[in-house]
Amino acid sequence: MIEKAWRENKLASNKTPRSNAHRLLLFYAVECGLKAILMRRQEKNRSDLCTDISECQHDVNKLLDCLSVRKTLRIPAQLSMKPIKGKNGYDERKFTPGDVNQMWRYGGYCATSGITDQDLEKKLLEIVHWIEEELKKP
Repeated sequence: MIEKAWRENKLASNKTPRSNAHRLLLFYAVECGLKAILMRRQEKNRSDLCTDISECQHDVNKLLDCLSVRKTLRIPAQLSMKPIKGKNGYDERKFTPGDVNQMWRYGGYCATSGITDQDLEKKLLEIVHWIEEELKKP
């Protein structure tokens, strides 16, 4: 079932022009793909039986760690969104790899120095490639 979610989210995320909605589906595809691999490796057929999944939640980096995947596939650990105007000026908003889905879900954009939404998307696509290769294995 989770592999089906992986495939469907990945397919839906491939549309152009790109938007946060597409990036969010790509994020969820990656999350489902990593969880499917984790479940397969632990010989579980339900996500609620895989304790690593509940501990990792939406954190792609933690899922990659559980799978012992090379560090180069990690999303940067500290990220920030474009500041929004508050009562006393502009508020800086920081987030973690486990919050990327929240940022895109609510229309935010990455504003970390040197890292754009396109950069995060590119990193997720690298993870997609790794997932595709891993799911081909018997």
